[in-house]
Order: sequence, then structure tokens, then C-alpha cells
Amino acid sequence: MPSRGSRSGEIVSGTIEHLRKNKAAPRVSPGMERVLSLPSNNVIVPDRTEVYALPGSAYRLREIQSKALYHMRLCGGLIAPIGVGHGKFLISALAGTALEAQRPLLLVPPALVKQTQKEIEHFRHHFKVPENLKVMSYGMLSVESGSRMLDYIAPDLIIADECHHLRHRTAARTKRVIRYIKNSPQTKFVALSGTLTAKSILDYAHLVELALREKSPIPLSYWELQSWASCIDVGGEPDQYDLLCLQPLRQKYGGTPRHAYYRRFESSMGVVATQRSAVACSLHIVQQALELPESITKALKDLEKTWTTPGGEEIEDALAMARYRQQILCGFYYEWEWPEGRVDWQWLDARAEWHRQVRRVLKRSLEGKDSPLLVARWAQSDNCFDTQLIRAWEAWDEVRDRKHPPVKTRWIDEYMVEGCMQFLDNNEPTIIWCKHKALLSAFERRGLPVYGAGMEIPDLPAHHCAMSMKAHGTGKNLQRWAQNLLTVFPGNGSMIEQLIGRTHRPGQAEDEVCVHYFKQHPSVGNDIRKAKEGARYIEETQGNRMKILYATWI
Repeated sequence: MPSRGSRSGEIVSGTIEHLRKNKAAPRVSPGMERVLSLPSNNVIVPDRTEVYALPGSAYRLREIQSKALYHMRLCGGLIAPIGVGHGKFLISALAGTALEAQRPLLLVPPALVKQTQKEIEHFRHHFKVPENLKVMSYGMLSVESGSRMLDYIAPDLIIADECHHLRHRTAARTKRVIRYIKNSPQTKFVALSGTLTAKSILDYAHLVELALREKSPIPLSYWELQSWASCIDVGGEPDQYDLLCLQPLRQKYGGTPRHAYYRRFESSMGVVATQRSAVACSLHIVQQALELPESITKALKDLEKTWTTPGGEEIEDALAMARYRQQILCGFYYEWEWPEGRVDWQWLDARAEWHRQVRRVLKRSLEGKDSPLLVARWAQSDNCFDTQLIRAWEAWDEVRDRKHPPVKTRWIDEYMVEGCMQFLDNNEPTIIWCKHKALLSAFERRGLPVYGAGMEIPDLPAHHCAMSMKAHGTGKNLQRWAQNLLTVFPGNGSMIEQLIGRTHRPGQAEDEVCVHYFKQHPSVGNDIRKAKEGARYIEETQGNRMKILYATWI
């Protein structure tokens, strides 16, 4: 596989600038020519149940499952943006059989390991699930020994379920998978996810390449990939050169850049995508009233005005600001809890001053210095002459490796907890979805069953409870419930799609599923807008109908 992420950004941008200045963009670049020449997948796939089912099995493969198994066998890999509830599990369980793998390895999120193993044992009585199929969590792959574990297992097939966990090329787990396949190129790769991407084709271009190699319908060269991304991504800003590069794709498939890209992507051999919902029941997203107490309103105003938390913590950038705003909107904030009350003022002061200086530089929007990481690198370089920044970095660098103190929850007002508990009094069994441990602890104090990280959800009828978004918002079968209440509205299209899909999925017995939310502050509206924008991008580039776009908003 070509190495892309390790190349210097200066070399890449220099190449692009040279091409632009010389107007050297060909009408059809070699990468575009390769993509346009790939065959289409317009074959009719027969039902493959008889190939994979055991004699006497009462189960039959769904059409999308047959198609996925057919394509992966034909192409030696698969990329499958298949929506929630369409049966991705059985595809992943039978991939080893389809590809005749000797050592298949199935990667799943940590919270799904036990559920996956349980389902494997169940379906072994009905389908030809490989006896040698190993299950491993992405978390295990992320730890220091993860690379050695891959070498020890030596898989000849890696199946990545919920493959968006390999979205970031810079993450240790992603690097280890790429490095392993690069060193063992005969290893096949299958990737499945209901939300393959969040905002960019860069989220998954490397996964498509791992699965399909030269048959990838996405550019393999870094500069061409960036040019396509500028035309297709959320917030992309293409110039005339970028639009010219993509013009051959539009000429063949028509429509906008996104439309043309989607037509090429979904019609490629080795790509199997869903285009319709797998759920018959209706979906309602319902706004609930919740009044902000004066104490919360004041804390939010102070946060915006001073860029410090109620505990006096300096905020370095907009992402940190959004994080603290969410905490305060839930009624609390986190602050340091110093052992035995002994405050490390040197650490606190150096950290605060560094964040202050980073924020000052970020406000200037300097090229190559527009993130905290890039500002830190600049402060350490020989070409930085910002003395304030250098002094702040030197002071912070001296103490930043000291052990962080633990954090404690400081409540401003438990209005959110009260609002949720009042909602439960008047509604059917509901899942309260929580992003923060502080809220889970508060609901537990109120006597509510709470399911956080590392906790299994008991096989009981639907009941009022609180669940962690991170631990249980992906991959779980929770169709026993039909009512959901969000304490935070995720501003991410793929995240809210996954979360809603826990209850709005096949097997749901109710006529409608409801997702309730509070819109007690304008920032919630901004998060909803971002989630819809991300969902629209996913729908236009992957074909999956996105739940927040076709739901009825009340």
C-alpha cells in the first residue's frame, strides 16, 4: 500500500501548487482514469442461503447478506456501508467461510465482545460459521501489546465490524492494522459499518484501499484524494483546479460532485451498500420543555465572557469551550480534586498560562498554527519568535508530565436530573442517554438502574434506566425499548444515527419509536444543525437513509 500519512504536508502542498501554477491538471488524471475504468456491480446475485446454511436451518440469508458474501468472495475483500438493522453480524461471522480463511479475526468495539461471542455460538447451529473465528476488541488492539497480538494471531483475514473505529489513520489501532497488512499483503480485509464516515472521504479511503486495493473507487494518491475531498466533504472548499479534477466523474455520472461520487462508489465491485431503512415502524424526534435556572444561565455567560470554567480553569480552544458548555448545560462541571488539599500551583499556573497563550495565537488564524498541537510544535521550533508563547511553553513543558490530580463533580443545579426524572413519571419505559459519568452517578443516586462502561444490560423487559452513550450507543440490540431521552444532542450525524438505531431497528414491536431531547439553549440548535449536515453528507455519499433526516420532528 502506498504510504500517505507519513509524507510531509509541505511536499504535498508544494506539488499541488506547482500543478496549479502550471495549469497541469489533465482532463483525466491517471487516478481518475483507473476509477472510471472499474467494472460496475450490476450483477443479479442469487440467494446464497444454501451455500452457507447448515442442513435443517430455519434461517435464510437476507438479500443484502447474500450480495455481500458474493462480492467479498469475488473481490477478495468487502467494503459494506450497511445501515443499522440490516444484518451486518451474520456477514461478519460468515466472512471467514466465504474467503476460506485459515485464521479469521473479527474486530468489534469493546462493549460488543460478549454479545458477539454469544451470537456466534447461537448461529453456529444454523450456519457454517468458522470454528477458528477469533474475536478481539479494538481496545485490545490499541494497547501497547496490540501490535504483537496481531503478529501472534497472524490472521489471513481481518473483519472490522463497526469499522469507523479505524477511521483515524493516526490512531495506534489503525496504524497497526495498516502496518500488519502492509507486511502481510496476502491478508484480506472486510469492513462493515452503518456509519462508515462522519464528515470526510478521508475517514474511510484507507479502509476501502485495504479491502479492495487497486479496485478501490477512491483515489490512491494523497494529493488527488485531498482534491476530491474538497469537492465532496462537509465544509469542503474546492477551487477551480479541484472542480476540474473531478469533472470527468461528473461527466460520466452526472449531478453534483457528491452525486457523481456516490454513483461511482456504490456501483463498484466489492462495495455493498443499503439504500432503505430496515425498520417498518415510524420514528419521531420530540422536543421537550426544560427551563434554564438563573445559576446555569449566569455560568454560561461567564464561560463565554472569560473563557474560564466556574472552577477557574483556562480554556484553550473552541472544542474545549463546547465541552465545558455541555457540562454546564447538564448542571455541573468537573474540577481538580487535589490529594489532601495540597494544590500544585506551579502546575496549575503554567497550564493556565499555556492555554491562554494558545488561545491568543489561535485567534490570529495563522496558516500552519491553527490547532493547539500545531501551536505547540511552533513554540518548540527554531522559527518561532513569539516570546510570550515560548516562555509559556517552557514553563508548561517543565511540569506537564506531572501526574494529573483526579477530578470531582461540582454541581451548579440538578435541574437536568430533575427534568429527566419528571419525564419518566409520565412516560413508558425510557432509556436516558448520558454522555457524562456525573449524570449516570446522579441517576444512580435517585435509584434508577444505570448501565455504564463495562456493564452488561440485563435481559429484562424494558424499564426506566440510564445508559452511557459511549458504552451502549453502538451495536447493542435494545428494541425492547421504544422511548429515548437525550441529555445531550450529539452534533455528529454518524453518532446520532448509531444511537437511534439501538431502539429503531428490526424486532421493534411498537408502532413508533420516540427520541426526546431538550432544547434549553441555542447551542443545542447548533448541534442539531451539525448533526443534520453530517447526516446529509453520509446519505449523499453512502446511500444509507439517515434517521434524523426522515424522522418526523415534533
